[in-house]
Amino acid sequence: MNEPHPLIFQTILWLRVNGILKSFDIFLCWQTGRPEENMQGLIALRSSPCFLHSCPRYSNTKHLVSTPRCSLRKRSTSSLRSTLPSISLSLFGSGFFLGPLIDGLHSRVNLVVYQNGSIDIGPLHTNIWVPPLLGLFYCSVGLLQLFLDQRAPSKVPEGSPEKTAIALVALLLFIELSAEMYRAGIADNIEAYILFALAELIWFYLDRTWIGFTLASIIGLCCPLAEIPIMKLFHLWYYPQANIEILGQGLVTWTTTCYFVYTPFLISLSRWLRSMITPPNKSA
Repeated sequence: MNEPHPLIFQTILWLRVNGILKSFDIFLCWQTGRPEENMQGLIALRSSPCFLHSCPRYSNTKHLVSTPRCSLRKRSTSSLRSTLPSISLSLFGSGFFLGPLIDGLHSRVNLVVYQNGSIDIGPLHTNIWVPPLLGLFYCSVGLLQLFLDQRAPSKVPEGSPEKTAIALVALLLFIELSAEMYRAGIADNIEAYILFALAELIWFYLDRTWIGFTLASIIGLCCPLAEIPIMKLFHLWYYPQANIEILGQGLVTWTTTCYFVYTPFLISLSRWLRSMITPPNKSA
């Protein structure tokens, strides 16, 4: 029996792996020309969704255009799981040590005043609970971003120290600007308009993805609300010039923009740590 052209086989393979064709199982394995291997190839074909290597004749990678998507996803997921403790510890450590220093830009102008557990380390005014809380914040947002990257339909950008440094500088300048505007006594609504506009510009420059914008918006809204039970129950800090009250607790409205700008930095940081900790992919 004459063999079909290899291009026909490649087309059928592509259609089958994408779930378009369902009835070419016997045809693909029968064309191997080896009757004793037909049944084995058919069984392997039926038992696995990633079947491109199941037929003996077409197990050579030179016949394939690309690696099956299911294999890539399984490999990427297993790689993230194996490095999850190291990435989590690195993110938590970054938040534990770096977070209070950034937060100190606001506490030095008395935007936030610490109460129970407050400590002063030179010019830094903070609280003994701030480092672990910010470590948890870094770890939660970073791991959430990596989880979303695993399920992204397209290739996600690789992290790099350059991108992370740029995002960190943008965050520091933004926090410093907000602190100086607060100390200068600029009206809350004017400061809010300026910071909201700058936050969107920073997102557009650093990220430009709708999933990044959505994540930053959720974090910007949820994190100030998460401060309410901490302030109300444990009295760790308060805002002396709050301009909005929620559940009997005062907040400053434009702090949502600070959390918003924090998100692109944490996205870059988590991707950079993943690229450093995850071993290089060794595929044939």
